[in-house]
Amino acid sequence: MSMGLRYKGGFHSLNQVLYEIEIYQEGYSGQVSDIAFCEDPLEIEWPETDKLEPVQSSNATLQLYSDNDRQFIDLYTIKAGSIRMDVLRDGTLYWSGTLDPELYEEPFAYKTDYGVEITFADMAILDRLNWNKTGFMTLWEIIGEALGLTGIKFLEIEDHISTKMSQYDTGNILDVVSVNLDNFYDEDGEPMTVREVLDETLRPFALRLIHKGGKIFVYDLNDIYTTFDPETIVWDSDDSVVGVDKVYNNVTVTFSPYENMDLMKGEVDPDSVPGDGMEIKVDRTKNSSGLMTSPPGFRITYSDKGKGVEISDRAAYYRIDPIHSGEASAGVAWTITVTNTYGGDIRHLEKPSSAIGGRVLKVSERPYLGYIGLDRRNFRLKLTIDMLFDPRYNPFEEASKENEEGNWEEQQDWANFAYVPFILTLRDKAGKAIYHWENKLVKDGNSYEHNASNCRWVTGEGSWGDAWFCWYEGNRKNESGLGGWQTNKQIIGYYRGGLPILFDKAGRGEFIDLPDKSGYLELQVGYGVPAYDYEKEIKGQLYEQCRWILYKNPAISLVDKNYKNINAKDFEHKAWINRDAKEYLKIDTILGTMESPSPVAKGQLYKTSDYSVISEFYRAGVTDLLERLLIGTVYSNYASRHNTLSGTVILLPEFNIYTDVNEPGKYIIISETQRLYNDESEILMTRFDADNYEGLEFDGTI
Repeated sequence: MSMGLRYKGGFHSLNQVLYEIEIYQEGYSGQVSDIAFCEDPLEIEWPETDKLEPVQSSNATLQLYSDNDRQFIDLYTIKAGSIRMDVLRDGTLYWSGTLDPELYEEPFAYKTDYGVEITFADMAILDRLNWNKTGFMTLWEIIGEALGLTGIKFLEIEDHISTKMSQYDTGNILDVVSVNLDNFYDEDGEPMTVREVLDETLRPFALRLIHKGGKIFVYDLNDIYTTFDPETIVWDSDDSVVGVDKVYNNVTVTFSPYENMDLMKGEVDPDSVPGDGMEIKVDRTKNSSGLMTSPPGFRITYSDKGKGVEISDRAAYYRIDPIHSGEASAGVAWTITVTNTYGGDIRHLEKPSSAIGGRVLKVSERPYLGYIGLDRRNFRLKLTIDMLFDPRYNPFEEASKENEEGNWEEQQDWANFAYVPFILTLRDKAGKAIYHWENKLVKDGNSYEHNASNCRWVTGEGSWGDAWFCWYEGNRKNESGLGGWQTNKQIIGYYRGGLPILFDKAGRGEFIDLPDKSGYLELQVGYGVPAYDYEKEIKGQLYEQCRWILYKNPAISLVDKNYKNINAKDFEHKAWINRDAKEYLKIDTILGTMESPSPVAKGQLYKTSDYSVISEFYRAGVTDLLERLLIGTVYSNYASRHNTLSGTVILLPEFNIYTDVNEPGKYIIISETQRLYNDESEILMTRFDADNYEGLEFDGTI
């Protein structure tokens, strides 16, 4: 909805500078009213902000003259962000901000002729808004998204940044660096606020953002120190004071990379599966009247309604609620066969078969897998799924005369090698298939060997039969990998010999090499369960006897090259700043770099060109981890005493760095209040330095 001008007015400062005030309201189209001002019409304040803090926000206090009772109270009944004030200085935009409706106060003892303070802010609304974007964005796009949500106006964005991808790279890091936006959501999917996202995007680069003089400036201290010409301060009062800034003993920068080793979990929410369900007895015992009398074992419900994975029209979501046997679970059902009250079998859904075809389920999640160069050889993907393929009336009770003992024994003899098709695809951000995984040559080759020629990523889309889950157990002669809930194992073909000890040491799962490109993983599971006996025959009777084909918990996790689980951790970088100082500094970041990059750490930074992981950056003659470059900025500005100067000066309308005749050096303003009518600024500024790493001591034991 567009903004309509509702109030306007103007005043001249003591030096005859014209300031015009325009107040806009969302959706307003009525008459424009003139406003009158009190003696001190407008102050703009940038509260004190440490020179390492990313955003130096500001607010403006407007003092209006109210000639009737509660003339402006209706402005505070409107949602935050729907009222905007623009300040023009000699006809050019000077400042802009939106009204916070929770900050309202005016005299109650008078009906007319009193002053009202109205406060506007440039960035405050970002604390009220939750981040809602996914995928990838460049640093520029994140900054632009946040600024767009402030609702303020500005003339342009200027950037003054010294950090580069490398010493010889000429690209602007705001363009060439991208962020995985999943990093801004917690494990439960709860988002950060937009203000938090803006802060944490700028922080690791030692970047700062300020809105001043009608413009937005994004900069780092190193760049403005080396490229700006300082302006000499003109004191306007006798209140000036010299002081000193902080000095730190040591600094710890902690990077939390948000490594999610469990990339994909295709879990069905049990509460999303409606219905009363069917009751399965413990066994099939009947009384003299032929009615089933056994106590209840569990209740199973199936429905076309459910959440967590996508299913085909032929499959269903299921939920199991245990009574005297089994355990609670939810997933996807392909075959359910139950016995009615009189002992007759009723088959629900699909008939079991060895013939493969289309999809049973697709996992809704599409986790991002980053490309980390040759370091990818240090990792593997572990792909697992649980399947219940069982002939027993109650698959959670021991086989017995009443629980299909004969059929159970035949399954053990006939299903020595079992397979289920899957398609694992690596896709680009547009959804185009980059690669699909193939392991069919292991299955077809009657072998257990896995190498680059028979287990590989192949260009383009996959099809059913290219890749397989596999189940087997023991000697593969009179034992089956099926029966009850079973997790797949590393694929083998029709191979009757001994298996390497690694197959047992690695544990269950299909282990997959990482691809040589970045992308989004997509997993589909197909129907059909080809099962072979020890003589490599498929017994049709196996499928006639099968009562249950259920699937649950398709998952992909990251393990190391030795098939071991990996524990996620934060990374600390510590350095001495000044051993004689007392205070220490802690900086926490959620975006950054890792010495050994990870394919799954959401907090890593990525090249915009191909979304490969970035491991180091360049600033001030040094190439290193981003966290160590940040420590260099801390060291340069807090290892020794830096003077501060405060007091009243002639108005500083533009963003700049400053110097003083009596205390030379380069200074940056960390606090300022502009009294526009008086043409003056009350400031606090501190001396600062360019990045310098000489003498910096890194020490992990601090």
